[in-house]
Amino acid sequence: MHFKAGLLLPLLADAVLARSLSGDYQKPNINRAASYAVKEPPLTTDWNFKVGTNPWPEYPRPQLERAEWQNLNGIWKYQDAASLNSLNSPPFGQELAQEVLIPSCLESAFAES
Repeated sequence: MHFKAGLLLPLLADAVLARSLSGDYQKPNINRAASYAVKEPPLTTDWNFKVGTNPWPEYPRPQLERAEWQNLNGIWKYQDAASLNSLNSPPFGQELAQEVLIPSCLESAFAES
């Protein structure tokens, strides 16, 4: 069976989510001065450089607003899993190698490689 690398990220994200639900986590510092910059993607659009690095904090559907909603948009750090064993021991408390602007996908111009 050939394990695809694309499956590692969702599994790692699930592990991070499970850890964050335990209450032992740090919120991203959205207001920090970061070295983050939009990259040149294989396919560009006018939006690549107009979006900026400060996503809107408002709830996306005001007519369905949730009282307990918290915005998690901003620059987040991530790291690709090096192996299947990496999923069993996620890198908690370590500096991660790459950054991505949320909301966006890792393959977009908003993710550093």
